[in-house]
Amino acid sequence: MSSPDLKTLSVPELLSLRDDIDKQLMVHRAELQAQLAQIGNVNGKGGPTRGVKIAPKYRHPQTGETWTGRGGVAGWLAREIAAGRKREDFLIEQPSRNRVGNGRGKDK
Repeated sequence: MSSPDLKTLSVPELLSLRDDIDKQLMVHRAELQAQLAQIGNVNGKGGPTRGVKIAPKYRHPQTGETWTGRGGVAGWLAREIAAGRKREDFLIEQPSRNRVGNGRGKDK
């Protein structure tokens, strides 16, 4: 496809060319969005948990440093394990997921 000499085109011709380009870009955009939806990455920003704060799972009792348990082992925890301690020694007690009911559905 030969590109037109933009300097020689009139304003209506340039506007028409811009409209054609916009239409073509929208077609490509729709194709790319369909492909992303097929692979489960609709917004292109990673998985559904990206950016979600995760509560720490491990805490050092003296320094207060924490680690969520995701990714590589935290340096402080790796040093403690190398010194003979167990990972379980640093677990933070998690609150129970069984919450007290809100009073609906049960007679007291």
